[in-house]
Formats: sequence, structure tokens, C-alpha cells
Amino acid sequence: MPLDPLTSLASITRELEAGWKLFDDVYGSFDARRWAKKFGRTWTYAEQPYHLAYFDATLATYAALGDRAPADRLHLRSMGELNEWNRRELAKRAPNHTVADSLAAMRESRDAIRRFIRGITDPQLEDRAWMPLIFGWATVGDVLRAIIVHNVAEYWKLWIRTGKRSPAPSPDAVHLRLDFMMNFMPATLNRDLAAKKPFVVTWDFVGPGGGAWTFNVANGACTISRSRPPRTDLTITMAPETFHKLIAKMTPPPLLMLTGQMKVKGFGAMGTFAKMFPEPRPDQLIEPRLGASAMG
Repeated sequence: MPLDPLTSLASITRELEAGWKLFDDVYGSFDARRWAKKFGRTWTYAEQPYHLAYFDATLATYAALGDRAPADRLHLRSMGELNEWNRRELAKRAPNHTVADSLAAMRESRDAIRRFIRGITDPQLEDRAWMPLIFGWATVGDVLRAIIVHNVAEYWKLWIRTGKRSPAPSPDAVHLRLDFMMNFMPATLNRDLAAKKPFVVTWDFVGPGGGAWTFNVANGACTISRSRPPRTDLTITMAPETFHKLIAKMTPPPLLMLTGQMKVKGFGAMGTFAKMFPEPRPDQLIEPRLGASAMG
């Protein structure tokens, strides 16, 4: 069955509701001990629903504002700024804040999104709206799809760390997440190296929601195509959720390769790849568009 690009209100609504249910079903199985357990390097499980609450509330606000976003609008253009925003938002919790409070805030944010969606029509998805995370001016549809992209990323963390006992995200949402990340990664392109050295790398994701994206570097720029060319300098093959383990630093790349979760053809080009697409520094301002639409 062809994947849905999630470009209609009906499909966006369907995917939001399906993604929210995934979280609810997992959270419903948690006891106090699970909520208190470590979730990554610095959070506990109790932090995640509050993070979802303020993330969704922020994007819902900007979607509703449309082109009326104020001059002092939020714009997070580096990983350092994003991390500081998360720190500020988490610090807003009262001393007596509970998990139940976080879950209530999460549900309130969802309701705000539902109310906004009920009040617009499909053509309004193309109206201009502010995307506070990296991209700046985009469309209402882009902002709503970014919520789905974020849901997949956060649910993958939850799903993997709880042993994959619950259902996986839908193939449509997974594909949207992958497309978003593929169009985001070249934002850190080393232009000096790209001007000197042509380079072709294909990310090939196998499994539901997967697909292939090829980065073609030439003349100091990177263009992206959804293709599997016959010849590449480097081809990286993995399941979609393995990509999340990689970029979230949940599992080191050598271990992913050793266990067969990540397969590399053209291993000798990995060094060039790392130099061509370096990990952004915390203070590095990220320019999202380099030869392809960052929002897919």
C-alpha cells in the first residue's frame, strides 16, 4: 500500500490520534517505580509527558497564530538553544508537580491541537505559519506535521527502552520522520570539502515506513533524491528505528555494525562522510535548506 504523505487534515488528524494512543497505552502500564527510572542521560520517564505537553502547546500556538507571529517569536537555531529551551521549560514545574500534572498538561495540549484543526480547512494547511524549531517561516501543515515527526522520535525512545512490547509507530509516520531527518542532515554540510570532493551516499531504510534517500554532493552543495542509484561512494542500510538509536546515541555505530543492525557498503568512505556531514556543535546556527526543502 502506498504511504500517505499526511498532507490532508483527515490524515494529519488520524496520525496524531494514533500516535497519541501509542503513548497513552504505554503510560497506562507504568507504576510509580517506572516513572522514577532513568530515561536517557538526564531525564526520568516522568519528564517525557511534560516535554510532550510544552512542545505540542508551543507548536499549536504558532500554528494558530499563522502569519501573525509576534516579532519576539521563539526561534531555536542551534542544538544549544534547543537544549536550553528544554531546560527552561522543565524548570517551570512547581515543586509539588506530579506525573498526573504532566499527563494532564499533555492532554490539554492535545486538546488545543484538536480545537485548532477543527477550525480550519484543507486549503489553510498551506497558509504561512512560524516554525520555532530551526526552520522559521513554513506552513500550517508543516507545523502540524512537525508534531507528528516529534511524536515518532519520542515514541521510539519509549518503545525501544520498554522492550518494544507495544505496537510500532505507523509506516506513514515513520516515513515522515525519516524524510524530515534526511532533509535536515545536509544542513551541516562542510561546504569547503563539498566544493573539492564529489560524494554520493545513500541511506537505505528497510522495513515498514522505510525507503531510500541519496545525498549527491557536488560543487559545494548537496541535493537529495529518493532513489537507490547503481553506484555510490557509501550505502548505509538499517531499519528505521535503528536510525533513531544512531542519532540519539543510544547505541554506538560500531556496535550497530557488529550486531548487523547497521550495514555499510563502502566502509572506507565513512571518514569522508563524517567530515562531509559533521555533527553540529551546540553553538552552531543551523541553516535548514541546502538544495532541498527541509520540511520535505
